[in-house]
Amino acid sequence: MLLHQSGQITSPAQESACWQQQAEAGMAWVSVVATEGIPPFGALLGRVASARASGFSVKPVIPGPLSLLWSIAAGDEAGLEQLDALLDAYDDLLLALGKHGVEWVELDEPLLARPLAPAWAAACERSYNRLQRTALKRLLAVSGGALIDNLGLACSLPVDALQIELHDAERELVAVLDRLPAYKALSLVLPDADHSAALAAPLQSAHQRLGPRLWLAAADPDQLAELAAGLNNSSRIAA
Repeated sequence: MLLHQSGQITSPAQESACWQQQAEAGMAWVSVVATEGIPPFGALLGRVASARASGFSVKPVIPGPLSLLWSIAAGDEAGLEQLDALLDAYDDLLLALGKHGVEWVELDEPLLARPLAPAWAAACERSYNRLQRTALKRLLAVSGGALIDNLGLACSLPVDALQIELHDAERELVAVLDRLPAYKALSLVLPDADHSAALAAPLQSAHQRLGPRLWLAAADPDQLAELAAGLNNSSRIAA
């Protein structure tokens, strides 16, 4: 099992403090969050270089291309005319991250938590097929709600890991486990610690089924450690 910390970093000072906290906790990765609006995310590359120079392994967190394009185009399908140019920029960014020694990148796609018109769903498939050109491993993160309408789409996209937020753990896990390909890891963003007790049985079942392909994410590392201990697993912690 792999554990990693979730949550947005709002300033460089907070980011540096978070890196140190993660290092002290023995985490394998630190998260570096893109704060700019569109690629090439120049400041992101600088922070990745800084973290790498300090000896950290890094997982950049960037907006997914579909959610970014949706926000730029305000949901207008005419905005899809910009998709190829945007994907060119993503290709360049992922190539640059690979040259900085990055192994994993997280692509956040909150758009997948809402119903999609066929044109946007098709564009999502095309985008992630295109983004296979680089050797980076990709974690597709769906945030902002439960993954319901686009569950089949998200599970089928050619990425190495899928991350979802847990709201109704038992129901959501049954649905995603039935569709998750055998090669793909599943990262679960846990609700706040007050609801941890209700997660024990669904997580145990998921762990028995997925083994090391089950990852857990939360803003609170203590919550992660407690759940890992409950699963009787000597887990590796990553950011």
